Amino acid sequence: MAFSLIVLAFIFIIGLCIGSFLNVVILRTVSEESIVFPASKCPKCQTPLKWYHNIPVLSYLFLRGKCAFCKEHISIQYPIVELLTGCLFVGLFIRFCQPFDEFFGLSSMNPIGWAQIIVYVFSLIIVSLFIAIAGTDILEKKVSDAHTIPVIVLGVLYSIIYSTLSFIAYTKALGMPKIDLHFIATCPIIYSLAAAIFGFLIMEAISRLGLVIVGARTFGEGDSYIAAGIGAVFGALIGGSGMYGSFLPVFQLLLVILLLSGVIQIIITLPIFIKKLITNKNWVTLGTLSIFLIYTIGYLFAQNAQWLTHPVAYWTSTVVLVALGLWTCRELICGIKSNNAVNGLYLPFGPAMIAAAIIAMFLANF
Repeated sequence: MAFSLIVLAFIFIIGLCIGSFLNVVILRTVSEESIVFPASKCPKCQTPLKWYHNIPVLSYLFLRGKCAFCKEHISIQYPIVELLTGCLFVGLFIRFCQPFDEFFGLSSMNPIGWAQIIVYVFSLIIVSLFIAIAGTDILEKKVSDAHTIPVIVLGVLYSIIYSTLSFIAYTKALGMPKIDLHFIATCPIIYSLAAAIFGFLIMEAISRLGLVIVGARTFGEGDSYIAAGIGAVFGALIGGSGMYGSFLPVFQLLLVILLLSGVIQIIITLPIFIKKLITNKNWVTLGTLSIFLIYTIGYLFAQNAQWLTHPVAYWTSTVVLVALGLWTCRELICGIKSNNAVNGLYLPFGPAMIAAAIIAMFLANF
């Protein structure tokens, strides 16, 4: 057990250090500085930090969340990103390397193959980029191409490397495979490319729907590239698993991730959004949203109580629900876009997509 705990602690510490670096990436992407030079400094007083000021989490605790020089408060972002990265490094190790037997637990470690290590390292790189994307989007409300494009490229590159190695291994063992439609359709490269295109087109379609309804995009262009990156990554992972013989599971998983993103966005941001509507006295948008939520709750209760068994009652109430939903979406988009610059009603969707993708990385079958 002691050895297992040492391994987990080592991986956690590596994750903390990577998280510390990701903080630099996030903040310097926002300030448009180099991530290499100059050395770490206080963002308030610009004083270069000592090495012992950069110890992940511990320095924050020892300094009591304040700069050692100017005594200004240090953002809680630093320890949160570091701890999150450390936990994800450990979680992904358990997820992909499966080091512990379900019966013996930490008392012994299973052998770990090269294929597991490759998938694990790939997942660490992708998750690190995901954290950088989410952090930048939260702070600056914009998505950097320097983070999203590498996710797409790495997803496709992983599928190319995996396909090449699999092809070589198959050829050595069984000879040249038959190159036909089935061979092409089950190639991880096709999975990755198709899922990337599918994710991009879905987000673009939703975004451009806003152009039709209110003359403004529903989401930023960066969110479309995030969806493309998620598609490229999960397309590569599912295609490489060999568990599925068609594109459909990839597309289904991508749709689930996008739907889960919407649920996460609602859970996290709806209270904040309502508070901002009240503060900004945007009573029309608030009223529309309230009516829709009350009607939706009543609709679900009526269905559960079997009050809508008659076709006329069911379809009438459903049409009203859809109409209210579309009207609410229109009011929300109008409210967000008309108050974006002045009242700060815009809330980024990218972090919710990243959170959903990380959850899927742990729960999806591949």
